[in-house]
Amino acid sequence: MNNTLYIGWTTCRNQDVAERLANDLVERKLAACVQIESIQSIYTEDERVVNQVGLRLTVKFLGVHLQQIKAYILANHPDAKAEWITVKAENVNTKYLQWVQRLS
Repeated sequence: MNNTLYIGWTTCRNQDVAERLANDLVERKLAACVQIESIQSIYTEDERVVNQVGLRLTVKFLGVHLQQIKAYILANHPDAKAEWITVKAENVNTKYLQWVQRLS
């Protein structure tokens, strides 16, 4: 798990928040890379359908940082029920994995 590549996702409504979260994770060497992209989400909240534009952060990191990143997201994300979903990456390019390992 320690040297295994993981991918995590969270969403934000605000560019400033997304950039702050991404920069903090990379500067603290918790994540090798964070991508920010525009998305549109449609979901139900309080029995009504919500159609909202936002930003998705895709976070690439080693398993050794899994709990630290989760704690950071939950402590620093402005939404009370912040999304944080992770998966273990499979079939990773060896050179890419080595690059991530060097950064962590």
